[in-house]
Amino acid sequence: MDNTQLLPKKTNLPLLKNLRFSNATKRFSLVNLGCVLFYALFFGILSVWQMTLVCSVAAILWGGLLLILYKGMEKPALLAGVLLSAVFSLLTSWLLGWESGFFLLTLLLIPFLLSQDLFRISVRIILSSVIAAAVLGLFILSWSQASFWVLSGDFLHLLTTVNLIFAVIVSAIFGYTYRVAISDAEMALIHSNKKLASLSSTDPVTNLVNRRIILSRIEQERNRMQRGNKPFCLIMMDVDDFKNIIDLYGYSCGDFVMSHLAELISLTLRKQDEVARWGGDEFLLLLPETDIEGGKIVAEKIRGKISKSPFFYKESGINVTVTLGVGLCEKDNGVGSCIHKADHALYLAKQAGKNRVSLFQEQ
Repeated sequence: MDNTQLLPKKTNLPLLKNLRFSNATKRFSLVNLGCVLFYALFFGILSVWQMTLVCSVAAILWGGLLLILYKGMEKPALLAGVLLSAVFSLLTSWLLGWESGFFLLTLLLIPFLLSQDLFRISVRIILSSVIAAAVLGLFILSWSQASFWVLSGDFLHLLTTVNLIFAVIVSAIFGYTYRVAISDAEMALIHSNKKLASLSSTDPVTNLVNRRIILSRIEQERNRMQRGNKPFCLIMMDVDDFKNIIDLYGYSCGDFVMSHLAELISLTLRKQDEVARWGGDEFLLLLPETDIEGGKIVAEKIRGKISKSPFFYKESGINVTVTLGVGLCEKDNGVGSCIHKADHALYLAKQAGKNRVSLFQEQ
């Protein structure tokens, strides 16, 4: 197994973030294009040809901006889109009057702009302040100066209603967009944290729990033993002549052997048992509520299964055997003492030969 597969990819979050930004900018551009096309048709039907021309020009500009956006130029496209939207809504507000309601589209730019983190916060605040100041200035100007093109009151009320409806729809669209974006970001963070948690608690080669986790489980089992008066066993297992395997076939073969061993051991154990990669070519097994004879039976079962299982690496057969030491953990033993028993039993088994099981005997 490639160790890097368990590592959270550093580029995942930035790529996801850029994708969300690109999608939001495309929606922003498409919504604005749809708005100006609607207004072009709307003013054309009502024979307000000056505004039809203004909206048509704006639609052409939005179409060009979308082409820039689809070529991957998100940052200039966003800046151009904000300026185009602001100029269009402010210009139409000045031409038709404050009562037309086009200023609502300008105000929508401020929360949209502030939510975009492609620009530095100072740039976003400056642009938002300029837009807000422009809207305020236009509002103050409307007190003393009539609109450039004078329209009837009923027509202006109709325009205000349409713009208000558009403002609500656009707000709903972007609210939903950023809700989805936030949800995606949270899921990406949760996924990344799960990978980090897995990396800190499992061995990347065998996918078994590591030394830190098995020590915690042994301590829990020891505490449980103090209450229930039932001892448990630890088995320390070592691969015979593992260095020779590495020397002959390389480290990738060593990883293959360790991974295959982990699978064989896991298939042999009970549901309540636990196996961990202790380090190097050693495994540590925890057998809850198991006496020394029960531990010996499990160890022999594992040894026999491994010795009979074929190990083929790149069409080469590898002879793999293991040696195991079994130690019983009782009430007066600490975690270190329990592990020492199994480790010492393994040492005695290695001294006596290989491919065998040895029990720790009290002196």
